[in-house]
Amino acid sequence: MQIRPDDLLRYRLTIHEVVEAVEANNSNVGAQFIVKNAEQYIVRSIGLAEDIEDLETIVLKTVDGTPVYLRQVAGVVVGGELRQGLATANGKGEAVVGMVLKLIGTNTSTVIERVKARMEAINQILPEGVRVIPYYDQATLVSNVVHTVTDALLQGIVLVAIVLLVFMGGLRPSLVVALSIPFSILFAFLLMKLLGISANLMSLGGLAIAVGMMVDGTIVMVENVDRVLRESDPAEPRVHVVARACAEVGRPILFAITIIILVFLPLFTLQGVEGKTFRPLAYTVSLAMLGSLLFAMLLAPICAHLFMRRPRRAAGREKPAGEHLVVRLLLMPYRPIVRLFVRWRVLAAALALAMLALGVVIFPGWAPSFSRA
Repeated sequence: MQIRPDDLLRYRLTIHEVVEAVEANNSNVGAQFIVKNAEQYIVRSIGLAEDIEDLETIVLKTVDGTPVYLRQVAGVVVGGELRQGLATANGKGEAVVGMVLKLIGTNTSTVIERVKARMEAINQILPEGVRVIPYYDQATLVSNVVHTVTDALLQGIVLVAIVLLVFMGGLRPSLVVALSIPFSILFAFLLMKLLGISANLMSLGGLAIAVGMMVDGTIVMVENVDRVLRESDPAEPRVHVVARACAEVGRPILFAITIIILVFLPLFTLQGVEGKTFRPLAYTVSLAMLGSLLFAMLLAPICAHLFMRRPRRAAGREKPAGEHLVVRLLLMPYRPIVRLFVRWRVLAAALALAMLALGVVIFPGWAPSFSRA
């Protein structure tokens, strides 16, 4: 609609009055409904302007009984939408930009793969010279993130294996302990597949965090087997020695790893964005620790029997346990502290409560709050 200002002045009209007249003569209005013969009919008024001629004959006002039509103050032509934005491709010209949004709960990588397959089919039917070209692919970001976390996970596994070899002082015990890492990770991956948990930043990050904890139960089991093998009678069958050593520490290992898994239970109760962010981490850590528990209780005794041997004795003298220099240096301050807290268990509980209270004071925002509805 191209309004002529001179005609507006001639007929004493304003732009606002013209707009109101056009809207009033071509608007849809609801009028509730009419019930007739047990049927309900919806009543509404529909704008009847279908072409330019209908718009041109809209009456703006009446002067001494003479109507003033829209065509007398404005020219009605077919125009275009007002431009609200502009997109260019590489600074070489305009382009049509589209965005693909995935549904909540779907896998990003799967959606992107399906979109790429559909785009190939679309490009085959487009006119010559017109193609759909992606300029931002989130799959690249997802791939880089997964690659980074995977590298960190592999580096953590290698580092833990080296530390085990140094501190345990033997290749055979270190090998038994190191086997628990791939077993726990594969166990976690299998259950992640069954539970529908994707391998993303948080889930793989949970595995990277749990690498050091995966070996705890097996370390206790192997260390006790090594100690009992040193102290046992050479005439006693090795399988009996290994079984007796594993039975001694089986229950404490079960309780210890179960407590670690229970620590992550609050993360399973998170909702909203927090839940979607941290629940995968809690799932993977718990599954990996469950795998480490199964390895420590079921496979570690078998591996210890297959790989570990009784230490050799020189000149009729039994080689003492923990003879490795690094182990002796670490046990020097550790043993007195352990003896103190084993003897005074109340002191250990009081120290734990004091540290908890100190944490609440330092970080008051993390303290639980209770409200009564």
